Amino acid sequence: MATKTSELPEYPDLVLKNFPKKEGETVQLEDGRLLGFMEYKITHTVQKKTALRDTREHVILLIPGLPGSRFYCHPHVLAGEKELNKKLAKNNSDSNDDDNESLDLIKIRLFVLERPGIGLSTFAKRSFLDFANDVKEFCVIKEITECKVIAYSAGGPYGLALAHSLGNSEEGEQGALLKPLVTKVAIISGISPHNAPNATDRMPWKFKLAWWLTKLSPKLLSLMASYEAKKAILDPVVIMRESLSDGPPSDRDIYENMPGVEHMCIESMLEQYSRGQLKTECYEYSLWGKDWGFRLEDIGKLGKEESVKCKVWHGEEDIGATAAMGRYLAEHISGCESKFVEEKGHMLYFEIWEEVIDWLMEE
Repeated sequence: MATKTSELPEYPDLVLKNFPKKEGETVQLEDGRLLGFMEYKITHTVQKKTALRDTREHVILLIPGLPGSRFYCHPHVLAGEKELNKKLAKNNSDSNDDDNESLDLIKIRLFVLERPGIGLSTFAKRSFLDFANDVKEFCVIKEITECKVIAYSAGGPYGLALAHSLGNSEEGEQGALLKPLVTKVAIISGISPHNAPNATDRMPWKFKLAWWLTKLSPKLLSLMASYEAKKAILDPVVIMRESLSDGPPSDRDIYENMPGVEHMCIESMLEQYSRGQLKTECYEYSLWGKDWGFRLEDIGKLGKEESVKCKVWHGEEDIGATAAMGRYLAEHISGCESKFVEEKGHMLYFEIWEEVIDWLMEE
């Protein structure tokens, strides 16, 4: 049931005249295109105690879903930036106390990447594997030699493409074995290849139709998406909440009651649509209905020895990217870990953020 208008929150800053926004950065790729991103510097307290202080600065690349932009991260990230100096000061003052939890405080550089045609990134018809090449260039430019990846929802295939292309050890000079550029990939509520069995079983009819149109008629799907996008721009609070009406109660509870979630989702949506980037979204839909260009079974198997590790998190009640999709991914990626959570849907991402970071930081 839709929320009554009188009960809806107001976001004075989330009006179309304030978009698109200028905040963010870009790097220029070899072919002249720009890749947009936002960098956040945060700290994270790991749950498992360690004997030695981890003084490294870890790098995580975040690939959001749709509509998504460099503003889509997590409320804890925004709060974490504000607390960074305070925590680091405490960490230094307690450096001689082995029992203090500050020993488990680690520094993270989080880069939220914008795919081609989203936000500040130049539009181009790039495949999932093409995007992996873009990210490899990005890492060279930013002098990143090792990183982890979080890929959410529609960002899932892109994260898996990174695992496939950049998750293998290689021989360096004099035969020395080099670690993979991407060492871990967390896939949260990710979509599966189109041929996954039972993928649409728990979808509402509108979602089923959209899923099949990705393969049968992307042009018709584009018309549907255009109609929905125009409604969202005119009344983002109402439309975004209505989009969750068929999902489990947990999705609506997280979206409406977890501080910062609704604001972040609307901000990211307006950033993309205010730039007229629906074409990008429709192009990505068309990729869902095609062969991805790589086999899930090959992830982590193309290197010499050490290779990428993957883990799938998925809500059992997800009606967009269904649990059957998550199981297909977990079953076809060699050595993939998985966690399926009962009574949770597509908003699971916001509840398990700290757990995901913990897993990424484990050696």
